[in-house]
Amino acid sequence: MTIRYITSRTSPLYKLSTGQSREMVLLFGDEVETSGTPVNKRLQAEFRDRKGFVPESYLGNRPALEMYFIDVGQGDCTFIVTPNRKKILIDGGINKRALGFLAWKYRLDKDGPSIDIDLMVLSHADGDHIEGLIPIIRHPKVKVRKIVHNGIATFKDGVFDTTLGNLDASKKLLIARHDTLDDLSGLALSDSFDRWRQAVVNKGAPYNSVDSTTGVIDIGDPDITIDVLGPRLSVYGGKPSYRWLSGKAPTINGHSVVLKLNYGDVSAIFSGDLNSDGAKNLLEDSSIASRLSSHVFKAPHHGSQDFYYPFFESIRPQLSVISSGDEPDYGHPRAVFIGAIGHVSRSTMPLVFSTEIAATFVEAGAKENDTDKKLEDLDTEAPDADSLARTLFKRRLHGMINVRTDGKSLYAARRVAAGSWWESYGPLSLA
Repeated sequence: MTIRYITSRTSPLYKLSTGQSREMVLLFGDEVETSGTPVNKRLQAEFRDRKGFVPESYLGNRPALEMYFIDVGQGDCTFIVTPNRKKILIDGGINKRALGFLAWKYRLDKDGPSIDIDLMVLSHADGDHIEGLIPIIRHPKVKVRKIVHNGIATFKDGVFDTTLGNLDASKKLLIARHDTLDDLSGLALSDSFDRWRQAVVNKGAPYNSVDSTTGVIDIGDPDITIDVLGPRLSVYGGKPSYRWLSGKAPTINGHSVVLKLNYGDVSAIFSGDLNSDGAKNLLEDSSIASRLSSHVFKAPHHGSQDFYYPFFESIRPQLSVISSGDEPDYGHPRAVFIGAIGHVSRSTMPLVFSTEIAATFVEAGAKENDTDKKLEDLDTEAPDADSLARTLFKRRLHGMINVRTDGKSLYAARRVAAGSWWESYGPLSLA
């Protein structure tokens, strides 16, 4: 067997070498195992246990950068596979759909090696970002090599000035910041953050805070760089602190970890739940503002109306993805948000995807609600847990947005009705 990669926007996996019918449709960057010699200019190929024939002209030897924006409902989760097959997980949603994705993609129910997540990013500790990471960290077949976070923990009510920690005397700065787990020793953490802390302790993964002075995070892939653009910290008593942005929710959101990934000529911004005040804070630093321009934009805060238009102008995305859900219904994504993203685009034909909108193309109802309940109630210790998680996640594939690039052009797609064809775009020439 020889590993090859799809080099066209889509490619049929034909059932026969003569090409009369399709087994399924593959995407740019999909990894296939090929064997034998060409027959009718098609090579025998296998993809995820599906066998058939792929046109030889659609196959290359170089892997792509893969970005999966996973439908986790009202929350965020992005999974990235780099050209040298390093894996990055940014946030995990509030449920177990992210675990279901990993079970689906890597067949955790089968015998095989563990999965290495080379970098896990907690953009901030709201439930719809942190909760779904906990079962992943706990999974016996998942190894986490490094965890980074924004330095803001959450605490029980009544212990400090706020549930994020103490404020300075002027009530303008949050002066509670942790870097390592030792900084949390003996503190009254909120239930969700305590479960997170304990999972990380048990896994033994390196755990550190990052901010705009961190620079580049090295995950061992020389073809990419991951630059930390946020949060931008203040200083109090010679120590790092955070601007208090009028309340708990605005502050923890506004100081999300913001990352910029670069591969060849392509760049992508991942912005957590950054809000208008947080974006203004970043733009006040010209060295951050000058690095925001990017082709791919994981849009912030689920398409909330709390955004800063000049921040969008600084990014000028060509392709944007909004991650949101319809339960609870916060009205996301807002029409004004979608309009603003499209208006600042560097392209006359911008792509704006929404996981929530994509998911609604399949009829909702008892089946979908039952899927979510089963995933949420999933006993991850049960013998058949991985198999069930994989099966249940397959029902949610239609809400996932796929973005791929070779460092020169962009490709994007979403599965139609969880079937065998795609709404697909590319190659998009970089503007």
